[in-house]
Amino acid sequence: MTAPNALDVASPDLVQDGVVRWSCSDLRGVFAPRFALTLHERTVGKLLPQLRLTRLQPRPYHPKKDAEAQEALKNLNARVVAALPAHAAGKPVEIWFQDEASVGQ
Repeated sequence: MTAPNALDVASPDLVQDGVVRWSCSDLRGVFAPRFALTLHERTVGKLLPQLRLTRLQPRPYHPKKDAEAQEALKNLNARVVAALPAHAAGKPVEIWFQDEASVGQ
């Protein structure tokens, strides 16, 4: 049996809690009325490990991403193997990438 104002942080209820997953600011907003506790958002983040929770952040989404280039990179291994000459078959291959950030280093 749980306490009447207990908070199930593992699975928030959309109807009751208004969220489908918790963020630190959401938890901060829930703590105040339920537990008469006012915490800074960063403090809530520091408490997560004590609750055996981790802080997950979504991967950033780049607005200029190229879906075709991503698919080509996923199939890079097969493309490299197909491009190798016959005498290189079965031998280890190193692939080096050069980008703008490493020029001049």
